[in-house]
Amino acid sequence: MTNLFSYYTQVIFISMIVINHLTEVYLARRQQNALRLHQGAVPPEFNSYLNLSEHQTALRYATAKLNYSQAHLVWDAILLFYWFPFRGLEKLYMSLPDWGIHREVAFLGSFVLIGFLLNLPWSVFSTFVMEEKFGFNRSTPKLFILDRVKGIALGALIGFPLIYALIILYNATGKWWWVLSFIGLTTFQFILVWAYPTWIAPLFNKFKPLEESDVKQGIEKLVSTAGFQANGVFVMDASKRSSHGNAYFTGFGKNKRVVFFDTLLKDLQVSEILAILAHELGHLKLKHIPKSMVTSLVISFLGFWLMGYVATENWFFSGHFVRIHSVSALVLIFTQCIPIYTFWFTPIGSWISRKREFEADAYAAKETRAQDLVSGLLKLYRQNSSPVVTDSVYSTFYHSHPPALERIKRLESLER
Repeated sequence: MTNLFSYYTQVIFISMIVINHLTEVYLARRQQNALRLHQGAVPPEFNSYLNLSEHQTALRYATAKLNYSQAHLVWDAILLFYWFPFRGLEKLYMSLPDWGIHREVAFLGSFVLIGFLLNLPWSVFSTFVMEEKFGFNRSTPKLFILDRVKGIALGALIGFPLIYALIILYNATGKWWWVLSFIGLTTFQFILVWAYPTWIAPLFNKFKPLEESDVKQGIEKLVSTAGFQANGVFVMDASKRSSHGNAYFTGFGKNKRVVFFDTLLKDLQVSEILAILAHELGHLKLKHIPKSMVTSLVISFLGFWLMGYVATENWFFSGHFVRIHSVSALVLIFTQCIPIYTFWFTPIGSWISRKREFEADAYAAKETRAQDLVSGLLKLYRQNSSPVVTDSVYSTFYHSHPPALERIKRLESLER
């Protein structure tokens, strides 16, 4: 029976890799066709905000990213087949000396490092070819390398203790190891979210308090009206890496920060900046962040429960072409293979996210002016070369934000 379960799992696993990747390619082709159909003219609704040259540049940029993503999809499929059906994981594990618990840690660390090195050329191409071509890249080779070195060092500093803790709990606490692992990881994640604004983010960017101005006074008024306390309003030197613009909230409790990209402040008027901030505040005021955290905790708990359930099941390991029965192999099966099975839930998450974006837009329209948010968003579309047209099926599947036309029409109805 175990062999039968294993065989069926192998068939399902391989089939889903192929089906999922073909589906993603199909959706990308739909989006490319939609972009191609709108090359000749700016949609009438956006004539006052975009000229034809800006519109066509956005379409070319989006098409380039789609071509890149399709090539990357093929690469990801090749790696999945190598690591699992072609038993690359086993080969990696057997190449390491038998150091007991240290072998497990070295196995996971080696896998992550190999993955980083294999994907490094893709990052180089994305930054120094594609982003450079469209005028977005501001990073230098030195800064690019420094970022990667810092990322590896930080990942090792955080990751290795977590791996050791997970393996020790697995070996020492019996069948309830997954409960303690879930509690430990969740606690650590909260600590990271709290520490990120003041300890981690400054390792990569410089943050300076926003100078006294109409913008700062308006921000403080909005934050106060929403009933929140933020530990300052900061400007991040995003322009040293990219010309893309954005703004975000980070941290929690008394360690919350409002952060603006310096690129955003250069192009938007005060009223537009405040409208975009009000949108972000809407997510907090409407409890979207806590709701997302609860959802993540539930999914994480179910994932750890499932790990605990299959940790001793031979069919699960062999069903994914792994004959190593260890917690390190279990972790890699879950992190690399489970997304294959959950791929078809993507539209649900996208729908929930788009719904919350509409709700945050409505909050911003109430606290500021809908037209200010419209003009601010359209400037961001233009600044980031984001296309204002999209394929409906592609958008339904992937987009966490509503399509531009749908979003603008909704805001304009609120303004009226």
